[in-house]
Amino acid sequence: MKNIVPGQRVLKFIHFMKISTLVLALLWCLCFTIIAGDADSQEVLKKHLTISFKNERLSRALENITKVTGVKFTYNGSVANSTVKVSAAVNNQPLNLLLDKLLMSTPYNYQELDDEIFIYFDKKKPALKPQSRVLTGFVYNDHDEPLTGATVKIMATGKGVVTNAQGSYVVDIEHDEDILIFSYVGFKTRQEKAGTNRTLNIKLEADTQQSRLNEVAVVAYGTQRKISLTGAQSTANVDDLKQPVADFTSLLTGRVSGIVGLQLSGEPGKDVSTIYIRGLSSFVSSGDITPLTMIDGVERSIDMVSVDDIQSITILKDASATAVYGVNGANGVILVQTKRGRPGNNRISADYYEGLSKFTRTPKMADGLTYMAAVNEALTTRGQAPKYTESYIAHTRSGTDPLLYPNVNWLDVLFNKTSSNRKANVNINGGSSGLAYYISTSYLNQTGLLKNDEHTGYNSAIDYKRYNFVGNFDLQAAKSTRISLSINGYVTNGNYPSQTPAAIFGYAMTIPPTEFPPEYPGGFVPGRTANGSEPNPYGQLTQSGFGVENHSQVNTQLRLTQQLGGLAKGLNFSAMYAYDINSSSVINRYRDPDTWQPDQQNPYNADGTLNLVKTSTGTGSLLSFDSVNSGYRNSYAEASLNYDNSFGKNRFGGLLLFNQRSAGVYPVTSYADYIPHRQRGLAGRVTYSRSDRYFAEVNLGYNGSNNFAPGNRYGFFPAYGIGWMLSEEKFFSGLKKAVPMLKLRYSDGHVGSDDIAGPRFAYLTILREGSAGYTFGLNRNSLTGIAVNSYGTNTSWSNSHKQDLGFDIDVMGKVNLSADFFKEYRDKVIMQRSSIPLFIGLTTQPFANLGAMSNKGFDATLSGRFNLAGLALQIDGTVSYNKAKIVDNDEQPPPYPWMDKRGHSPIATYGYIAEGLFTSQNEIDNSAVPGDKTTVKPGDIKYRDLNHDGKINAYDVTAITEGDLSPLTFGAGFGATFRNFFMNTFFVGTKNARRYLGGTAIQPFSTNGGISNAFANITDRWTELNPSQNVFYPRLAYGNAANANNSAVSSWWVKDIGFIRLKTFNFGYNLPKLLLSKLGLKNAAVYLEGYNLLTFSSFKLWDPEEGTINGTQYPNVKTVALGLKAVFN
Repeated sequence: MKNIVPGQRVLKFIHFMKISTLVLALLWCLCFTIIAGDADSQEVLKKHLTISFKNERLSRALENITKVTGVKFTYNGSVANSTVKVSAAVNNQPLNLLLDKLLMSTPYNYQELDDEIFIYFDKKKPALKPQSRVLTGFVYNDHDEPLTGATVKIMATGKGVVTNAQGSYVVDIEHDEDILIFSYVGFKTRQEKAGTNRTLNIKLEADTQQSRLNEVAVVAYGTQRKISLTGAQSTANVDDLKQPVADFTSLLTGRVSGIVGLQLSGEPGKDVSTIYIRGLSSFVSSGDITPLTMIDGVERSIDMVSVDDIQSITILKDASATAVYGVNGANGVILVQTKRGRPGNNRISADYYEGLSKFTRTPKMADGLTYMAAVNEALTTRGQAPKYTESYIAHTRSGTDPLLYPNVNWLDVLFNKTSSNRKANVNINGGSSGLAYYISTSYLNQTGLLKNDEHTGYNSAIDYKRYNFVGNFDLQAAKSTRISLSINGYVTNGNYPSQTPAAIFGYAMTIPPTEFPPEYPGGFVPGRTANGSEPNPYGQLTQSGFGVENHSQVNTQLRLTQQLGGLAKGLNFSAMYAYDINSSSVINRYRDPDTWQPDQQNPYNADGTLNLVKTSTGTGSLLSFDSVNSGYRNSYAEASLNYDNSFGKNRFGGLLLFNQRSAGVYPVTSYADYIPHRQRGLAGRVTYSRSDRYFAEVNLGYNGSNNFAPGNRYGFFPAYGIGWMLSEEKFFSGLKKAVPMLKLRYSDGHVGSDDIAGPRFAYLTILREGSAGYTFGLNRNSLTGIAVNSYGTNTSWSNSHKQDLGFDIDVMGKVNLSADFFKEYRDKVIMQRSSIPLFIGLTTQPFANLGAMSNKGFDATLSGRFNLAGLALQIDGTVSYNKAKIVDNDEQPPPYPWMDKRGHSPIATYGYIAEGLFTSQNEIDNSAVPGDKTTVKPGDIKYRDLNHDGKINAYDVTAITEGDLSPLTFGAGFGATFRNFFMNTFFVGTKNARRYLGGTAIQPFSTNGGISNAFANITDRWTELNPSQNVFYPRLAYGNAANANNSAVSSWWVKDIGFIRLKTFNFGYNLPKLLLSKLGLKNAAVYLEGYNLLTFSSFKLWDPEEGTINGTQYPNVKTVALGLKAVFN
């Protein structure tokens, strides 16, 4: 039991005891008294005991000793309240030995007082230097993003460190009681006791008034304070991209300003979207015009990346942001950062969903009766005999004999109503103070809607599987040294029909519903003629074999980061090497089945079975084998110095980087493949800010490519940007409360592109042995000469001059708007010449840097966050507009200005302008037509004679649409959170996109001798009983020649494909904490999500996004999925 007395009384008590002892010794036999006292005291201290303590408070340890031995301890308040922790252990040893161990590393000592022991502060005891230890951790914001440059300071000593680019820190701790102060401009300061922790991760809460000052943004080759950005860049909210899709790029359009694109197909494994940054800025024929994509700083494809493993996505749009990429930056850049480990307890997360998909919209085809009526009308109204007799039509209408009189909806025959898909992800995030790791694996499975015939013995259905894996490791090798290792990749396996889905759709559009049934009894494949001319769609799908595609890739990279604070504060060195290997195998097992049809004279045998006659002989029942193997190996190395430091109101930053990339393909099939594509260069950046009010930045790229001739391989690409934070000016103080932030930005610079659509080494003249020869000499020997494959020219990279003016504004701390107006001029675009006349004698046209294009527009992002009585609301919106036009394409000026492609979009379609439909023969006689007037009748398309020469020919061709890539893309969404419920939805739309339609079915009976299917809207046509101009189809005709007038490329067939689509919908519920604790979970949620759920468009024939002019494309899909995600303790 403890007795606590004030310090002064303790001293008096001690003096009193000394005097008393002396008096007693003198009066009652001094020697006896002393011996007796010593014996008692020694008896207390010599008591043996067995006990142990580890990191126990001193007062608690003394209490436990009392309980074991009965010895009482006396001490004052400083001991009782001391946080000193002690450790010691004895095993049947005396108490004095235990006390010596306990108090050895403390400022306290002990003294025996009769049968008690007094613990006191010993001033004479030499001070022990605390044994320091290392404490590490990460500092994050409230979005779990690392904070670069956060200050970590020890309160007692004032010593501190600054977090690195990954948000980590390392600090020396001397006492467990040390208080650490974590601070970052724009965030609320936080204090934490070091305790016995070896790792301490801290999340700082944003200070709404200051958070913008030091928010970190991902930029080219590193990070930068967002407030200091002078270039144009946007970010994507990764959580919004977690939808039931394989490729998240389909979700970027409309969600991120400046991104435009189309998802051309929904075929599993091949549903990658084609996206562009700020539209098309170059010729489609000039090579790859899509953005450069960088994953963790290395050029890689993002198509196969699992969104579960992504930390951030940043889109760089202007020259200031992309100049450091030099010859790779002209088309913009997409930066993807994968997740990395956070030291601390292991955090295991899991996510799984199961979904159903169906087509968003499929073509509706005409039924047999409608089709036959249309065919007969097409023939009879032009003076020809009908194809289908009344008897045949009657038999078809009755449906009593579908084998001889079929009425087939081929799309219903070929496709299931729904397909299934699922995805699972499990990842582990954690580590110790020295090693952090993020390990993840994902499984994705999508099945297609094409049917499979189980009786064939093989599977021709679409079944796509993808496995992703990620391993990111960060080793803190020393206080200033970090080593990062990343290993990630994927394996895919896809099963497909031997014929491509696009080809199968083409067959369905070609074969009429009345041609033959899908299959005859016994598994015989119907077919009227040789298999190639009128293939059976169902037979081609199920009876022609199957294909298997296997793709795999492994990406590895190792990075060393060394802080050089000893040389200069804020200076660090980084070096990285990456090696990627890809392998692909495509196997096709195929056959041509025999085809049959009933005998025309005796279709049935006596027993009632079909009397089938073979119409074509296939390749037999065995499947042939064909395979193609390919792949690539890429390596990349870089070394850089980074600097960031402030001096009073001035802040300087810098980057100097060297990099080299080598990309090789296999198998090597040509000399061009034998030599890897190599690029080498330098990049530099200098940033400056004054009082976080004025900003300036210079970016430089100097790099080259071995695609070009020696001496002409390197280019210099400079850019600069400036910014002005108006809201920090004194004259703005009156508006500061309403508008906390207003910033203006401007950038100007040059970037390039080294991609070539023609021969890779366009500067080389390639010769070959000629196919013809000449005889020489007496023996008349024939010798072949040489011919030119391609003429070498001194080509180089294309150059893009970009300018951007933008502003960022925050209203009331709730609404944020960023907008940019841009202009681009790209010249020296590599293209094949077209202005060299044939009489020059060149066998092929050479390539040259002659193309030029201009592009201008604007893009903006709006976001708002509001809280209303526990209801958290958010709104988001984007708009992107651009107008690109050709400035020079090396074509000779045409005879008429309307024929000139300059001034039009690079994807414009050219044809005749349709003025409407002819109303009378007299109008035909007095108008120009493209061919023979005798075949033209009222109801046929009338074209505009632009040059008024009385003819419709090439001189009347002009731009009839600027292309199907929308110049205006927008998106809008809102979300809400109330208690444990959450909901998010987002709409995407396009406007002013117009597509030319043509080919089989959409222009019925115009190809293949008139044999084709027809859309259900064929009823919307001109007839003598319905002589309307407001119809979809002109007067029908049958056969190639009869359709020559109406099937010409013209504005009649140009349709608006703009749309508004409910792109994503998500509704979920976070499980309550009480249930989580019972389940052993940190958090969990169930959710329902949808993708492409609704589409609003005036174009009804098929999904307006599909990349097809006649519907022969695997449609896009809509998906509904139910999922569960959880984080385990």
